[in-house]
Amino acid sequence: MDYKTKEKLMYLLKFMDYNIDDLVYNVVNDSKDDPHYSAVTASNLLKCYIEVMDYLGEELPYRDMRSYFEYNRFDIKDFENFEKSRLNETTYYNGIIY
Repeated sequence: MDYKTKEKLMYLLKFMDYNIDDLVYNVVNDSKDDPHYSAVTASNLLKCYIEVMDYLGEELPYRDMRSYFEYNRFDIKDFENFEKSRLNETTYYNGIIY
C-alpha cells in the first residue's frame, strides 16, 4: 500500500475511532428494556478496527473488547452488561457477527 493510500485509510480509521467510542457509550447507557443502539454493531466495529489497525502496524492501547473497556475506564459491570446485551442481541441480529 502506498503512503497516500495508507494516510487516507488512517484518516478514516481515526474518525471511525470516535464513532465507535460514541456507539459503545450509547450502548452502555441505553435502556435495557427498549434498547436503541446495537451492541453487536459496536462489537463488530471495534473488532474490525482493532484487526485493521494491527494489520497496518498501528499500536493501540487495547487488544480486545475487555481491554477496550478497561482502557476507557468503564466499570467491570458496564462490560458485563454490554456483553449481556450483545449476546442477547445475537439471537435476533440480521447480519454478520464477528
